[in-house]
Amino acid sequence: MDNVDQIKKKHIEELNSICEKNGVDFKSMDKLVQSERLKKLQKRNHYIHQTIDLEIEKALGNENK
Repeated sequence: MDNVDQIKKKHIEELNSICEKNGVDFKSMDKLVQSERLKKLQKRNHYIHQTIDLEIEKALGNENK
């Protein structure tokens, strides 16, 4: 897990550096990044749930035949 934490820390430092160079508020940019991550996770979870539902429907459909 240490490697993941180091990578996260490096990404945050890079984002902070880029924000400082361009005069952008780091906190607001970080909130936007977190929001996008959350949307991607929700979208992926929705896709997984759809796939599971389809598999269950297929299995139930085959049992009824």
